[in-house]
Amino acid sequence: MISVPGVGSGLDINSIVESLVSAESDAKTRLLANRRSGISSEVSAFGSLKSIVETLRTSAAKLANPATFTAFSASSQDTSYFTVEATAQASAGVYDVEVRGLAEQHKLLSPGYSDANTDVGFGIMTISVGSDSFDVEIDSENQTLNDIRNAINDAQDNTGVSATLLTVDDGTGGTLTKLVLTSNETGADNAITVTVADDDGNNTDGSGLSAFYYDTADATTPEQMTEINEALDAELYIDSQKVLSGSNTVTDVLDGVTLNLAKAETGVINKLTISPNINSAKTAVESFVTSYNAFINQVNSLTAYNAETGVGGVLLGDATLRTLSNSVRIGVSSSLPGLSNEFRNIVELGITSTANGTLQIDQAKLTEALNSNSADVATLFSADNGIATGLSNKLNEYVRTDGIFENKTESLNDSIEDIDDDLEALSLRMEALESRLFAQFAALDQLMSQLNSTSSFLTQQFDQISQITQSRSRR
Repeated sequence: MISVPGVGSGLDINSIVESLVSAESDAKTRLLANRRSGISSEVSAFGSLKSIVETLRTSAAKLANPATFTAFSASSQDTSYFTVEATAQASAGVYDVEVRGLAEQHKLLSPGYSDANTDVGFGIMTISVGSDSFDVEIDSENQTLNDIRNAINDAQDNTGVSATLLTVDDGTGGTLTKLVLTSNETGADNAITVTVADDDGNNTDGSGLSAFYYDTADATTPEQMTEINEALDAELYIDSQKVLSGSNTVTDVLDGVTLNLAKAETGVINKLTISPNINSAKTAVESFVTSYNAFINQVNSLTAYNAETGVGGVLLGDATLRTLSNSVRIGVSSSLPGLSNEFRNIVELGITSTANGTLQIDQAKLTEALNSNSADVATLFSADNGIATGLSNKLNEYVRTDGIFENKTESLNDSIEDIDDDLEALSLRMEALESRLFAQFAALDQLMSQLNSTSSFLTQQFDQISQITQSRSRR
């Protein structure tokens, strides 16, 4: 800020200029600042509103999905034998399930060696899992039991076998180390076969790599490895019908049903029960009502008006919010025209409006509707012209990228930028005005200083003349 002391005039020029500039700028600055603050509040209001509308859209989309009303629950009479899961593709029913055998992984055990660093032999091992096979080349520099284990596990084309080393008591106070081969998957189709091309020229004699020979398809040649776990399919009976499965997770027997087998016991039969699950639909309806009420409460807050204080909500009178609010209220409360359905509006489900526009649920009536005719409840919400379908589509227009909310917010932010430009321009104008006023007052101060000097000179001259005149008159 420029400073002019006002020496010549004796005026407080700084205060005078400050007052003149303030008189010119304060009202305009307050007006622009108030407008900016109000628009910023609108931006924040639309931000919070968008979040609530997105939650409402999500809950409406859940109700618009027919699968919400076709969910099933499944239960096992004894979960120690099997557990069960059901999807929307399941059908209600009760089944007798007997688990006679679990699927098993194939496991083979080699002869014993003094330790993991014992040289075994070299050549090529061909390991098969079912119809798939891969080769493991063992060279003379890396032929220990440990090397062979690593070569099998590291083979990039390994078709599903894991190799481990097992150290056991040899019965005489020492230990032996053995190679264990285990199929990664259960089932008879994942049985392991091992053939070799041994460096000693004999591929089945148990010496060198031949110690790992195992091929039950060749009945004339004895296996060198020992089967410690047979490759087995799970065996179960559903309503006395035999089912074989390569996995203990059985998914292809009953549509939409997965059985997870845990224990087998011949002769033990447990009930498998599949029934409609209205809890899923009920929870979705409750979630929708909760999010709808949050939306209405937010709208009521943003558009409120206090007659005593004369203060209105941030978005009172906003056309975007008014249009949205009307669309949502009408979409939820209207009866669907031309709908051949037991239920034509949400009131018939026990969902009614309160005095402030929110919804309340008669839980008993809603439960009765879902139990008696969940299909028609689903149609009311999820048909092409259903309540939730229409509402979800409408709300998506507001919350999607480049949607109504985004465009509205961008417009408000543009207005804020315009006000910022106006404030900056006003500040520049006031700086120029201040400089101009200081220049004018500086000139005035200089002029008054000159006038004061002239006045002093004349006063002195007049005093001298007066003194001369008085002196002459005394003579």
